[in-house]
Amino acid sequence: MKRLSGIAVFLFVMSAVHSQTADFRPEWNFGVNGGVTLSRVGFSPKILQTLLLQQSGGLTARYVSEKSCGIQLELNYALRGWTEQPNTNTKSYTRSLTYIELPALAHFYYSLGKRARVIVNLGPQIGYNIGEKELEKEIIKFPDKNYYNNYPVRNKFDWGLAGGMGFEVRTGIGSFVLEGRYYYGLSDIFGNRRVDIFQASHNQVIAVKLGYLVGW
Repeated sequence: MKRLSGIAVFLFVMSAVHSQTADFRPEWNFGVNGGVTLSRVGFSPKILQTLLLQQSGGLTARYVSEKSCGIQLELNYALRGWTEQPNTNTKSYTRSLTYIELPALAHFYYSLGKRARVIVNLGPQIGYNIGEKELEKEIIKFPDKNYYNNYPVRNKFDWGLAGGMGFEVRTGIGSFVLEGRYYYGLSDIFGNRRVDIFQASHNQVIAVKLGYLVGW
């Protein structure tokens, strides 16, 4: 009797799992995203900074191949950079860096009914610097060198890890997605040899993004 009861429970659980997955259909979603970036650069030796507020925007493609998970690709135009926090050795300075970036993210979600989802995106990201601009500039010495004059970004290619969490609402006209994301660069924007000024100079970005997706 116990064996039969165990078999019955097992068949019931398998039937429930099958009924949930049977309702799932793979889905494609395409759309746009836009938002704000709060960025700094991880310098070594350390430079005191405040977060630089700028913008980003781009295209999103997402394929959900299994229940609760899939992959998301983006092609974004994003502004990064840093702004000085003045101290005894520095005065005001802000530099904006423009990147074309391509995140390739594993996408996970948890359904809150039929219309809402909690989402998580994690994965690698690459980017390429296409421009830079000094927004605010005064003479700066570190410690006794005017290191910003004629010192452009040396390493145009950028790569690192990105992760975010957000909320998605699905409607009859498409899905609206609000996400907070953090990017940690693993490459340096300036040279890091012993003769260079910095031993480390990697991008660090907080982004708040609003997206709109339509499905196929």
